[in-house]
Amino acid sequence: LPQEADISHNTVCEHVRNYKGKWINTNMQDHEVMDHQIPYEVVEVPSADKSHTRKVGLCALLSDDPALYAQFKEPGAFGGATILDPWETLSEYQKILEQEEGCDVVVPLQHTYVPDDHRTCRDFDFPVVLSGHDHHRVDEVIEGTRLLKPGLDGIYATVLEFTWDSKTSDSPDISASFVKASEWPADESLSAQVDDAYAALTPLRNTELARVPPRFRPLSSFGSRGKVCTMGTYLCSLIRSALNTDNEFYNGNNCDCVLIMGGNIRGGKEYPDEPGYFSLEGLEAEIKPDETIGIVSMPGWLISEGVMATHSGDPIPGWFQFDEGVVEDTDKGEILMINNEPIDKDKIYRVATKVGDLTNGQSKPMTDFFNEHPYYLPPKGAYVNVHATLMAFFARNLWRRMWDAVGPIDDEEVMANCGITGGEERVSDAGGEDDFIIARCDPLGRLNKLDDDKDGVISVDNIHSSLRNVLGLRVDDSNKDLAKFVHSYADTDNDGRVTLEDFKYFCKAMPSIYEQDKWRLASPKDGARQPRYFKAADKGKAGVR
Repeated sequence: LPQEADISHNTVCEHVRNYKGKWINTNMQDHEVMDHQIPYEVVEVPSADKSHTRKVGLCALLSDDPALYAQFKEPGAFGGATILDPWETLSEYQKILEQEEGCDVVVPLQHTYVPDDHRTCRDFDFPVVLSGHDHHRVDEVIEGTRLLKPGLDGIYATVLEFTWDSKTSDSPDISASFVKASEWPADESLSAQVDDAYAALTPLRNTELARVPPRFRPLSSFGSRGKVCTMGTYLCSLIRSALNTDNEFYNGNNCDCVLIMGGNIRGGKEYPDEPGYFSLEGLEAEIKPDETIGIVSMPGWLISEGVMATHSGDPIPGWFQFDEGVVEDTDKGEILMINNEPIDKDKIYRVATKVGDLTNGQSKPMTDFFNEHPYYLPPKGAYVNVHATLMAFFARNLWRRMWDAVGPIDDEEVMANCGITGGEERVSDAGGEDDFIIARCDPLGRLNKLDDDKDGVISVDNIHSSLRNVLGLRVDDSNKDLAKFVHSYADTDNDGRVTLEDFKYFCKAMPSIYEQDKWRLASPKDGARQPRYFKAADKGKAGVR
């Protein structure tokens, strides 16, 4: 059973009911659809000459670590089912399989992290343990037991063989290897079903959110639990820019850095350099739709110690990813820079992060600190949804680009069309400075260029077509989610319509929007220089350059 919140409990139950094979569930037997599952399985394997048969017992256990399920609302994970202690359950079923079923060998199938796998190896005498959960491959022997973990996404499979030399042999010889699943021929019928299923993702794949700046390429989320990957840096940098663009976090209260544990960067994918954009599919694949973050005040020393504590040893879900304003020295084991400036160990920084991760034990310095000082953690009402925050950021960025693209070419012609001649000397004739600014901005001309059905109102469909025709973005006509976000941003009075009055508002507001320089990360201008660090004079300003 999956132990993450990727799909609903009802969907999991449906999958179990429809599964044609055998679904083994050993330590959560009060699950809602346990009648479609079995607590263990015995596989009988006859010898080639049919002279004897061997029995292999299988039992399947998942972690009962409460930190893994803390984010689930009532009634809790798996519809409130009880997850029994894996090792007590394993001890019970080892006896059943060996003594009652007469199995020659028992193989635990575990969904636990490496430290828990090691406990199984130490506490029991199984010849081999097959496990998952961790995203990296593991093949090691712990106190005589071989631990095999093929890694994430079915990229590799474990081929495990037990061989008994003769009918009288008690213990089997064991051989195992990892093989790439792609090297085995695909089932044509199943491949066709997969292609049909993935066709639903085409609109997401064809919806361009932002061009990926060259410094983040090649974009990759592979190995996010064991290294700082480019996707991790890119997403953290986007989140930081998005938060610093949002007025709730701006006004002198910048987000100084973003720290996201690698287990939350979920795609495990190498992205091709072309077409070079970040898509809606990429966002859906990398970050869960319900993922939230909060702003946490942290001293510099805690950031340094907390991050570096996750950057040593084996890969773990807590391996911190961070934005491009953070620089680490892996040799010295410390953070050197935050917000593109040398770290001040005594300074209090505003850090955007998944708040629940700070006490999940993955980073001992942070867990110890926030367990001792829980009042430093923000209340849940102060959290923001990552998807909504990023989509709003992309929408603001795209609206600004669209605004630029349909702007007036000739100021004098615009002034003449508006009945204002003589430049700034005729401000009074136009009714005041605001009217003069609006006239030069040409709100009606901009609206007309986007209003392709000429009804005087900009609709979601108008925005959608403009994303393609005005900005040259790739969009899919069967998914207009991005256009809805842009339309919502352009609708300044929240009446569900984008009218000339909204355009007039932006004529006055856009200069201050330009001044804040908030969109450079998401949509750098072609050929524009992208400096790595802020200038000294830019300290405290929003955005990532």
